[in-house]
Amino acid sequence: MALTAGQKQAAVASSDAELLQATLNNVACGVASVRTDGSVITSNSVFYDMMRRAGLLKLEFISRKREELIVLSLFDISPKLRERPTQASGLTGCTFELTYIDLQDQLGGTLILMNDVTSRQHDEQEMQAVLTQKEAMEQARTTFVSQVAHHFRTPLNVILGYVDILAGNEGVEIDARTRTSYLGFIRESAKALLLNMNEMMEIIRLQRNEQPVEIEVRELRTLMTGAIDEIQSVLAAEAVELDAAAMLEVVGTSSVRMDARLAKRAIASLLRTSAVLGGSGSQLKLTGRTAVPNRLILFVEFEVGRTDVASILESIHSGEPVKEISLTGNASGYGLALAAMLLRVCEIDVSAAAVGERGVRIEIGFSTSG
Repeated sequence: MALTAGQKQAAVASSDAELLQATLNNVACGVASVRTDGSVITSNSVFYDMMRRAGLLKLEFISRKREELIVLSLFDISPKLRERPTQASGLTGCTFELTYIDLQDQLGGTLILMNDVTSRQHDEQEMQAVLTQKEAMEQARTTFVSQVAHHFRTPLNVILGYVDILAGNEGVEIDARTRTSYLGFIRESAKALLLNMNEMMEIIRLQRNEQPVEIEVRELRTLMTGAIDEIQSVLAAEAVELDAAAMLEVVGTSSVRMDARLAKRAIASLLRTSAVLGGSGSQLKLTGRTAVPNRLILFVEFEVGRTDVASILESIHSGEPVKEISLTGNASGYGLALAAMLLRVCEIDVSAAAVGERGVRIEIGFSTSG
């Protein structure tokens, strides 16, 4: 039986509608066109799925299928759309962007486009974080360079001053004790200059990511006792007492994740510099506590005898060299900054806080092996 013209036209329209719907269902963005009262002209299934994930659907409609929702007013199932929000975020952390295009003449309503911009937003956040980090590093580098002169000029001036005294006393005999004293100042300043140079260059290598790191599980007691043994000569030279009993008791047989070589270098530098900052007659106290989950915290505490507390905290937190200790060959102004950078490279947390007027507590957080 032949189809009438009207039937042929209806068949074509139905075929076009099916093709349009199939096309809409295969696009990545959500699409819906609605009249002024919210009745749906056309839509795809992606649109309702995105609405659900964005938290825009009322609770009673969350489990409904598209076929059930398209016969309802869009504003009834999602009252928030009346306000035309341009962005919506769901409980899963997804972010969606909504665009509204008024097509009353062509479509008889408003076209709503909905896109999942979670990955784009994440990329933008990562880019911003990179830029922020870069700015912070540039600022830290500027500050770092500005401090170099003090830590190199001072020992150099001492060396040149005493050399001039020893070389320029024509006709005036310097006794052996005084000469030995002057030579001691020269030697100490030369050691300080060399140590400053070595630790400054090591920080520069770390800033350039030139330091290879190998994270593995190692016994913490071995690391700590090795670092303590390494600084015994400094403790004796500076007349500083080290109390590590409480720390070793907490550590026990714990194993932690770290690069053992770099971590030992960091701990030794931190303890050595802290001892020098405490000064003659001071005590360097090591304690600790276990934390959950899988965390072990060690504390280094001392009373400041050289420089000021603020300078110490600034050195650990932002990498500035500590002032006022460039004349000792047992620790450089870069010791704490280097220690903090090495620990962080080893994925070990480090921070510092003031305790009273002259006290400092340095906190080192390890991730245990479980």
